[in-house]
Amino acid sequence: MSKRLLLVGAGHAHLEVLRQLKEESMNDVDICLISPSDYQYYSGMFSGYTEGLYSKEETRVNIRKLAKETGVHFIRKMAKKILPDHHKLICMDGAVYPFDVISFDIGSRSLPPDFFNSVAKSIKPNYHFIDYIEEIRQTSQPLIVGGGAAGTELALSIQAYKERNRLPGQVRLITSETILPGSPSWISNKMKDLLMKKGIQVWENERVQEVEDHYIKTDFGNKVRHTGVLWLGGALSDQIFRRSGTEVDEKGFALVRSTLQFHNYDYLFGAGDCVTMSDHPELPKSGVYAVKQGPVLFENLKNYLTGEPLTDYSPQKNAMYILSTGRKKGFLIYGPLVHHSHRAWKVKNKIDREFMEKYQ
Repeated sequence: MSKRLLLVGAGHAHLEVLRQLKEESMNDVDICLISPSDYQYYSGMFSGYTEGLYSKEETRVNIRKLAKETGVHFIRKMAKKILPDHHKLICMDGAVYPFDVISFDIGSRSLPPDFFNSVAKSIKPNYHFIDYIEEIRQTSQPLIVGGGAAGTELALSIQAYKERNRLPGQVRLITSETILPGSPSWISNKMKDLLMKKGIQVWENERVQEVEDHYIKTDFGNKVRHTGVLWLGGALSDQIFRRSGTEVDEKGFALVRSTLQFHNYDYLFGAGDCVTMSDHPELPKSGVYAVKQGPVLFENLKNYLTGEPLTDYSPQKNAMYILSTGRKKGFLIYGPLVHHSHRAWKVKNKIDREFMEKYQ
């Protein structure tokens, strides 16, 4: 009798699972992929698309097509709740899917619930990205909330788009911390100087408390006018794990062991931004790590289903980040090192295109 494996979400790690299934199928396993969109957009190319360097098709993977090529049944739905003890997944429309093993790679959210009914938009889930960015980059005073990698990169990309198309206006950025929090102060200051040099207005260490139709209000009492708000703050968890009663960290991310198995449930797996590793709780929510989790996740899913020993995922000590800063220049960060040049952008472009070629 065959077993059923459910893959929920089509993030970086699950894309790798699908790719490896092309080369090595799982015998006597019925595999289903559940995702709310036919397409998975690659966040690494969002900045290039925003600036006008990539087409929409270059930034996305047709996961319905990829699933068909790998013999995986694609179900276009959004998961709502797990009944782990009953081996069942419930979707938003009430549909119920039984499973023997289930794996989650659904990413994170960024827009806080307090602002769901405001004009603020988020690029998560990422299939909304194209529509939101095409609208906001045309406006005169777009406001980015968040000074991390995503926020700074998209602020620079929108500004570059405006320059490229001779559109009037100024991008604004506000962050509750410093620019690139977690980086050494001199790297943070270097990026802040770059933002300001490009004409982007920056507010650091100010938290958005209210979002109105034409302005936001901060905890300092400042009012900042805007013509659209793109929220790119820190990663927030999907509520599915809290609803399901599985063990989570203080922010609601599912806790997993080094084998990428949930606490207390050997047959629940997770990877990417939706989980927190117990042994590495401070690991950033970044696709850099999710990509490396993919091969380990595939092997462990396969081995669990066949009763073979599982292996541990051990994150790399230093991850390289390259942020696009406009006009085909990149801001490369590797540990304490930083390098801003056209060459850095070429490296980023090569990495991103090679990543997409594996799955398109």
